[in-house]
Amino acid sequence: MNLRQLAIALGGEVVGRQVLAPGPGHSPCDRSMSISLNGSDYVVHSHCGDDWKACRDHVNEKIGIPQWRPVSNKSFPNTSMNKPGLVAARPENAEYVYDTAEGKPYLKVSRFYDKDGKKKFAQLRWDGSGWIPGTPSGPKIPYKLPELMACRGSPVLIVEGEKDADRLVSLGWNATTNAGGSSGWHVDLDKYFAGCDVYLIPDNDESGEKHIARVHEGIKDIAASVRVVRLPGLREKGDVSDWLDDGHTPDELIDQINRAKPYGAKDRNIVSSADFLDGFIPPDYCIDGLIQRRFCYSLTAPTGHGKTAVALLLAASKALGLKIGNHEVDPGRVLYFVGENPDDVRMRWIALSEKMRFDARTIDVHFRPGTCKLSKLTIEIRREVEALGGVSLIIVDTSAAYSEAEEENDNVQAGNHARLMRSMVTLPGEPCVVVLCHPTKSATAENLLPRGGGAFLAEVDGNLTCWREDTLVTMHWQGKFRGSDFDPLKFDLKTVTTDRIKDSKGRPIPSVVAKTLSDGEVRRVEEKKRSDEDSALLAIKDHGPVSFAGLARALGWISAKGENRSKAQRCIERLQKHGLVSSDRNGSSLTKKGESQVERIRSNQ
Repeated sequence: MNLRQLAIALGGEVVGRQVLAPGPGHSPCDRSMSISLNGSDYVVHSHCGDDWKACRDHVNEKIGIPQWRPVSNKSFPNTSMNKPGLVAARPENAEYVYDTAEGKPYLKVSRFYDKDGKKKFAQLRWDGSGWIPGTPSGPKIPYKLPELMACRGSPVLIVEGEKDADRLVSLGWNATTNAGGSSGWHVDLDKYFAGCDVYLIPDNDESGEKHIARVHEGIKDIAASVRVVRLPGLREKGDVSDWLDDGHTPDELIDQINRAKPYGAKDRNIVSSADFLDGFIPPDYCIDGLIQRRFCYSLTAPTGHGKTAVALLLAASKALGLKIGNHEVDPGRVLYFVGENPDDVRMRWIALSEKMRFDARTIDVHFRPGTCKLSKLTIEIRREVEALGGVSLIIVDTSAAYSEAEEENDNVQAGNHARLMRSMVTLPGEPCVVVLCHPTKSATAENLLPRGGGAFLAEVDGNLTCWREDTLVTMHWQGKFRGSDFDPLKFDLKTVTTDRIKDSKGRPIPSVVAKTLSDGEVRRVEEKKRSDEDSALLAIKDHGPVSFAGLARALGWISAKGENRSKAQRCIERLQKHGLVSSDRNGSSLTKKGESQVERIRSNQ
């Protein structure tokens, strides 16, 4: 069965080299389960934490394979595990199969315990029909070879032991090891890591250091890079599985991998000025004078204040190389994570393509719809971004949709989430990352900080903000901004319809898009707003206390659905803010300051 057939059977879709499909018991639009082919078998993963066996049984049912059942020990051939004095029925026993690049069984490593409880290992080879004692006569191969080949070019983690490799693969990493433990690395294995960025994670003992020394010696001249990941707080003789079992998180592992140093580099607390500056690359702008590559920003705004509309406009402008206000933009590839209401974003994107006159099917903007645990998709995302040729800008819509924190105001969890967002600046292309955020509760125009408090804000390079008044959205920054200050940007929000978006009865469905305003357009918008406010003051003076609907009728603000009460309400709220109008149950009336303003208006007229 190929990927297309698999997608049809599961009611999903092919994305890259995998199928995204509904998990067991999920809605048809769900895409929380990924399935990739592995030779004649497949690998299934749930991005929302469903039990792996339930997922596998679900897939088997859909494609007509009987449910998996454990095989009795009696069916195995007579191996060294059955010799007198060896115990083969302990919970800690495990078997690890090494498949060839074609997915065929080649070697099996069995872990078991002797009568004294001492751990032992036995190797078996496949003879075409079953496992027999002894090692294969052919060349040595690394563990998880089919997966290693499928992720060619992606970073590879090399550990000492199959258990650790399995643990890292379950977290989304491309991980492998060799048979035979710390002394088992063989020259046959070197070629599989040509051109790869390799990360060595040693066990915390002498054999662990000897293992990574052997690996480095074999691949140092053919790998793109070889770095060593040191795990802080790793217990003596411990491994990466122990480190994770001790309470360390996948986010912490990502952080340590990002901090990894080349093999042989000395860990020093104090470095020279030359070492401090070595390898520094000056920042480069993603949007000139606004946001920089390799930087991570939050974009904070309340619901309804235009952050998604502005983000989609930024994405299209970056891909097309169009100016944002007075800011020049070099064209570049964009990746957009759609975690909230993908259908709404699809409608906005279609409407924006018509307004900006670009082909929504060919523009160099790529989407990742649906929520997921990004910490578990690190390798897959890196591989797909690399296959695209890298990206210049990543937009995450929204932070809350991808947060793995159980409590958003917990400082540690908020900081871990922010670091996970920041880690995407290391993806191929060294992109700028913009994370759309909801503000703290009861936010005002003067208090637009992202949820997560200081712990989140401390991990980003700047907090961009959007605030809407009527149809005008102002974009600036608050709280923190690394880089040159910039004049506030103004966007106009328009409610639009298109013939491509209609309901089942043929009625157009409105959508909202943003448009950058020039300085002249901003002046005209402000003048129109001031003119509307003057007209409202005169109408209140002439008609006495008025309701929103009454004011709209008096000024002829009539839409297809009747009086434009929302426009009247926004106008009254602005006048209240300036102290020109007060409101009670009878409607809106002029204050003394408002009366004086009316006299000046009539005098000017």
